[in-house]
Amino acid sequence: MSTEEDKIKHSKRLHDEETAIARQVRIAKEFGIPVKEAHKFAKHHAMNCGNPKCFMCANPRKVFKEKTMQERKFEQSKLHDE
Repeated sequence: MSTEEDKIKHSKRLHDEETAIARQVRIAKEFGIPVKEAHKFAKHHAMNCGNPKCFMCANPRKVFKEKTMQERKFEQSKLHDE
């Protein structure tokens, strides 16, 4: 059924998830954020407030009105082709 390698991969995956959660809990406690459910940090960062207009959490492209590297590269290649 399951080999020793499968068991090691499974335990490593669980360990990595638990250490990531512990790291986010430690960050939250340092900044005074109350932690009721530690497992919610499995997929969310502690410092992400969720406000799309926040400078720390928002997409820099939308906040600073700059074009992405991909958009700049596309425009540059389009000018080069002409």
